[in-house]
Amino acid sequence: MKTNNLVASLLSVIAVYGLACSKENAATNTLVSSSSVNNAVTLSSCDSFVYADTIFYPEELPDDYIVKPKYKLTGTFGAYPDGLEINPNNGNIDITESETGLKYLVWYVPFGRQDTCKKFVTVSGINYVDSIYTLTSTDPGVMKPVYNASLLKQTDCNGGCEFDDGPDDDDGDGFADEPPAGQEVIPQGVAMSKLTGNVNLRKSLKNGALGVNPPNGAVKNFMLNYRIGDKSSKSLNKIGFRLYYYKTKADIPAKLLQQIEAKKKLVLFNENDTDPYKVAYTVSSSASSVVAKHGNGETRCRPPYIIVTAK
Repeated sequence: MKTNNLVASLLSVIAVYGLACSKENAATNTLVSSSSVNNAVTLSSCDSFVYADTIFYPEELPDDYIVKPKYKLTGTFGAYPDGLEINPNNGNIDITESETGLKYLVWYVPFGRQDTCKKFVTVSGINYVDSIYTLTSTDPGVMKPVYNASLLKQTDCNGGCEFDDGPDDDDGDGFADEPPAGQEVIPQGVAMSKLTGNVNLRKSLKNGALGVNPPNGAVKNFMLNYRIGDKSSKSLNKIGFRLYYYKTKADIPAKLLQQIEAKKKLVLFNENDTDPYKVAYTVSSSASSVVAKHGNGETRCRPPYIIVTAK
């Protein structure tokens, strides 16, 4: 009887030791390929990785607006593309400090595992698509905002919208939530509708947005402050954009063309990307960064590049 107890005890120790070793070995493999659906955690094991919603709207709060996972999880967190301020240790997302108007693939690698749980999270706001506009006699080149990372949705202005907001306290609650003076884009020559955010690029050049008779390769960065009457309740939002001018398409540098194509691949749209497990990317569970499979690690979604050519 004592012999049987001794054997059982030894087997128990060996089993525990073997389990600990297997966990340790799994933890040392920190590189996770998410392009393979076979490596993905099954849905049932990822049910606990969830946020309160899939779209989050900016809010005016005394402190930053922080969104937390519904359940406490142990592991490593990250997001693709760059722009989402996510805590790599607990998955908390700082909406206030994140780039708005973008859809993100948020991932979670549990401790002791090699697989990846994935969710889509959108931070509400507008974006402008990286584009090349060639002005013609019939096409003035109008860039339009993309709302909530969807090419199919109109900006929700049912509660009113104001694009190119300035430090004017038009909401009557003081100047603490107003943008800095001097950032308005319309006084700088950008022909923007304050109601829609649409920009007439031909008029913008004529207005001197890139200077009088802009030289080939002229470029300037702008910061657009705006308010949307959706669930954000007209909380101040912003997006920067970069405007280029070239006389012809042939004058656009090859490197700039490569950058704009790489930036396009970083932007996810709701109607095109419905399955987070089919988005090709590579994550490292030992870091919070996510790198596109085709390189271009230095390329970011923001600011969008808007290139205008005369012909």
